[in-house]
Amino acid sequence: MIKGYWCTKDITERFRCTSRTIYRWMQKPQHPFPKPRMLAAGSQNLWAIDDVEAWETQAANHQTNNSQAA
Repeated sequence: MIKGYWCTKDITERFRCTSRTIYRWMQKPQHPFPKPRMLAAGSQNLWAIDDVEAWETQAANHQTNNSQAA
């Protein structure tokens, strides 16, 4: 069951970045940011909190592994 949803503003505040940065992260070939679960033209995009938190955890693990390899 999904915890809930975050809108673009929630995501940008959480990561202290712009919406453009979020969309660039979504285009990355490796470990892309999750796509919104709900898309609507002229309306808010909504991301599942579970998807974003899972991505965040994977990003932290990836960064830790890269730091240890250096």
